[in-house]
Amino acid sequence: MQQEEINKGSRLIENIMGSTIKIEQEDVKDIPLAFLSVEDMKFHLSWKWMMPVVIKIEEDLGYLVLIEGKRCKITADEDTVFENESDTKLEAIWHTIVDFLEWYEQQ
Repeated sequence: MQQEEINKGSRLIENIMGSTIKIEQEDVKDIPLAFLSVEDMKFHLSWKWMMPVVIKIEEDLGYLVLIEGKRCKITADEDTVFENESDTKLEAIWHTIVDFLEWYEQQ
């Protein structure tokens, strides 16, 4: 992935997550997005960053995120499906979520 693509994806994720990513673990601190530059965001590199995004899409937005092996799929409606397979599970999830959020922002 190129930095420009990563930055674009991070901005899309930041838009739905708000100023802070809440992490439901005692030994892990919440992530304050409001104080970070987009280049410092690690959604594409860290499960700690990405899994709250998956939970937000499922619980708050109401879309199921299916993860199987190194594939990820989000079905938006009957005609709109976002699906990616990649070298790693995290990368597949990242690409699928970014594709989904590009669509979601236009709804």
